[in-house]
Amino acid sequence: MRAQSTAQRREASRQAKLVGNDISVNKQNELHDMIARRAYELFENRGRVHGHDINDWLDAELEILHPFRHELKETAGAIIFLAELPGIFRAEQIYVAVEPRRLTISGEREIEVTCGGKKPAHTEKRMQRIFLLKELLVEVDPSRAVTRLAGELLEIVMPKLTGTSKFSEKAKAASSNQ
Repeated sequence: MRAQSTAQRREASRQAKLVGNDISVNKQNELHDMIARRAYELFENRGRVHGHDINDWLDAELEILHPFRHELKETAGAIIFLAELPGIFRAEQIYVAVEPRRLTISGEREIEVTCGGKKPAHTEKRMQRIFLLKELLVEVDPSRAVTRLAGELLEIVMPKLTGTSKFSEKAKAASSNQ
């Protein structure tokens, strides 16, 4: 990575879109359906020979979703998610849903691909998609989550829930009375 001044990084970074769980579930279902359709096409193209369903599914996933490097860090007060996204996504192309114990990230952008082979080279437009659903080991406060997208780096800071909930206080009181 090139060194940038703090002012350049601040100016270049944008907030990714925080969305509700319903949008996240819809995106997940949409991707699942796309992968299922493509896996079935692969099955049909292979002459409907059974026994390769897992390979068809994995091949379809690789065609539709692009993997990306990411890591989850824990500090005393927050969970921090860092990801290196493939290519440059704009903030409006990334959807982030934070729940108390789950993080969902999805995104899509149109890219131009140069295709060659037997025909003369030509350019096609294709969709590049990412998707990740990550279970969190501690509860976070979704209302205080903050996202930042700077170039290819996505950062999501999710503050941990502080204090005890009424449910856990009642559970402690009930267990101490026994």
